[in-house]
Amino acid sequence: MTIEKGIILHHYPASPYSERVRLFLGYKKATWKSVITPITMPKPDQTILTGGYRRAPVLQIGSDIYCDSRLILEELNRILPEPPISIGNADAASANLLAELVDADVFLKVAKFVMGSYAQKLPQELVDDRAAMQPQEKMTRENMEKLVPYLQLSLSKILPEFAKVLAKKEFFGGEIPARGDFAIYQIFWFLNTIRKFKPLVPGNENLHEWFARMKTFGAGESILFTAEDALKTAAESSPQRIVSANVLPEPYDLRAGQEVIVHPEHYDHERIFGKLVHLDDEMIILANESPKTGLVHVHFPRLRYLVLPKSS
Repeated sequence: MTIEKGIILHHYPASPYSERVRLFLGYKKATWKSVITPITMPKPDQTILTGGYRRAPVLQIGSDIYCDSRLILEELNRILPEPPISIGNADAASANLLAELVDADVFLKVAKFVMGSYAQKLPQELVDDRAAMQPQEKMTRENMEKLVPYLQLSLSKILPEFAKVLAKKEFFGGEIPARGDFAIYQIFWFLNTIRKFKPLVPGNENLHEWFARMKTFGAGESILFTAEDALKTAAESSPQRIVSANVLPEPYDLRAGQEVIVHPEHYDHERIFGKLVHLDDEMIILANESPKTGLVHVHFPRLRYLVLPKSS
């Protein structure tokens, strides 16, 4: 196992995006602290750290908080460079482009298919919570079930294409996995939880062998950690110094220290609040402070997140 680096992951076992990160931690042979966050709102111990970000997973290193699984993998790869991942070659670029497709479209179809397949067995609080996350979807048990035949057809057409891209390679990234391999794994892992991976992708043994190869990475060594201890860790730490801290004006006249709202693209009802510390083409960093956490810096990737003045 790698040397302990104070990695705290806020997650829950059934979360597909959390599985992406857990598998990456396994690949890195990491030791990490596991904080189990509630599946549904309210999540007071998480949102006080994040300024309102409610999704799982969240990575915490001291009083630096990282949101969005793509950014989390990039930060983990920075602090845990060994073993390396595939970067800077055509296979890695292809894998990472597929990951963008997964995040933008394919995973949503998979999630709707999984939930629709078990619509009558889902806890009501989960249905209500996910409906609140996606008010435009009119998510009821009946509506979820109605979509299943179409989603099954769509996925049966889309998913075998991954096998064609993989071809005879060990990983989508080539001889070693790229960041994109872990995003792609997530969709098949979720389908596998309801035994629908093989029925949707019959044959295509290369894809099933890749999945088994990825699965062997495990999740590293996790140590149970309480939410209270995570808040205490934040309060007893200071955010890392930001090298070349800067705020680009964007379309709005934004400035350092300004109160802003960050929200995921297409989810403007989900709002994260804080003081703008850093904004460039790669990263958004907000500052928040409370008696429970002390000063924390909350990091978001620039892509797929919008920044607006708080008055908006």
